[in-house]
Amino acid sequence: MATPFFRATSEQPECRSFPTPRLTREQVVDRIITINPTATADFLDRFKDQSLEFYLQRLNTATRRGASWVRQDETPAIMGAARRE
Repeated sequence: MATPFFRATSEQPECRSFPTPRLTREQVVDRIITINPTATADFLDRFKDQSLEFYLQRLNTATRRGASWVRQDETPAIMGAARRE
């Protein structure tokens, strides 16, 4: 029986058993651009550090075979925007 590529789960993402050193903002941006070359430093500069770290974590999770990603509670599932005139 094949397992689906993405699956809904209430489990927390796996935790590493070793401490990870905190990256500087520049290191986070560089790693994001390495994984997603369509992102530019100018574009990423618009975001807060926490958002960039979250995005990098999501990119790293998405690159592992069979990995699943669970949306965090503070991130809305559906968003909308109104155009400013």
